[in-house]
Amino acid sequence: MNKLAEQPRLQRNLKATLVVGFFQVFLVIMPVAVPFFQSKGLSMQEVFSLQAIFGLVILIAEVPSGYLADLFGRRHTLLAGAAFCGVGHSLLLVADGFWGLALFEIALAIGHSLVSGADIALLYDTELALGRTEQEQRRVVGRLYSVRTMSEAVAGLVCSVLLLWSMELAVYVQAVVGWIPLAATCYLVEPPAKRLEGAGHVDNMARICRYLMTHSSVLRLAFLALCIWSLTTFYAVWLLQKLWELQGVRLVHFGYLWAALSAIAALAGRWAHRAEEAMGSAGLLLFIGLAPALGYLGLDLFGLVGGFVACTTFWVSRGLGLVVLWDALNRRIPSEFRATANSLASFGFRGAFVLTGPLVGYTFDLYGMSVTLLLLAGATLAIFAGLILPLVAAVRRHQRGGDAAGEVKSEPIASPVGQPATRA
Repeated sequence: MNKLAEQPRLQRNLKATLVVGFFQVFLVIMPVAVPFFQSKGLSMQEVFSLQAIFGLVILIAEVPSGYLADLFGRRHTLLAGAAFCGVGHSLLLVADGFWGLALFEIALAIGHSLVSGADIALLYDTELALGRTEQEQRRVVGRLYSVRTMSEAVAGLVCSVLLLWSMELAVYVQAVVGWIPLAATCYLVEPPAKRLEGAGHVDNMARICRYLMTHSSVLRLAFLALCIWSLTTFYAVWLLQKLWELQGVRLVHFGYLWAALSAIAALAGRWAHRAEEAMGSAGLLLFIGLAPALGYLGLDLFGLVGGFVACTTFWVSRGLGLVVLWDALNRRIPSEFRATANSLASFGFRGAFVLTGPLVGYTFDLYGMSVTLLLLAGATLAIFAGLILPLVAAVRRHQRGGDAAGEVKSEPIASPVGQPATRA
């Protein structure tokens, strides 16, 4: 089939992938996840341990799933991932106690690991095959992030409406909606792109890791920021519901508050590149590095209204930071192993959470909310000093004419289809 005849089918990918992204994270149970888990007899330490199990399964499955997507195609991987997500949501109907909920988290983790990386890779490859401009390609991550985050906002509103009847109704709706991504994935087609060779898997992985670490300082530090900086906003997601509960917020209002925050994140992600143009790359990085620390301090110092204003810093910085950092990663990665590179970044993030998540939950159970928030503010400042500031320096060095002389260069690797790989 010639390129002209192939274009309508490829354009279908753009809409279908966004539909998959929307319903994959349409979690009506999420705004009340902590109270729901506690209603099943879990402590806060067990809630964080449950998320650590989720992270551990993704940690194990993330890189192999991205590698499979690069070897055998993105569409097949997305189909398998959507099926696991459907099974996981259905398990909510029968899950009870820690290990019952652990099965739900495990199925969901396998599904998310299969989808993660493959969806962005498919979108980027589709844009390349359609001959889109670099500016249009840069919007890929922003669109996908905005759609996903807006899904969380809509799900929050739906959650509050369903809670007028019961939490059980929210669980039933979640089980049904969980199968929609599988139906949408059936409409995807595989875009033309260079694939990894099937032999020499260890050599392939070593080559990919070497590329990420030595191709350029901006790429290396952006990759590490996705692994580590993302934690600074992620813990707020799991502490905020407990904070609202301690502040006396009624459960029925959780969905509305969650929807408002998710909408803020969606708008931040949608306009992330505009913000980068207005603030400059260095200015935006400084903002996303410091804002979460201020957010944790604000949650500790202010009451309900002031705390809500403070917590918007997490969603704004997350929307801006994730879009810009994921785009920085994907624009510097060849199509040949883009899904694997995305999965490696998610692997690093989940690994960091597995190591630290139960510790945060234990700190909360032992010392309470205030101490936990102050310690997280301090950890955020440490990440800012050790990772974000070096990334700012690397960006400024690149803007002055490239990475520092004498930086180790990687061996040549195949470039993305139709584009040479650049070091910047």
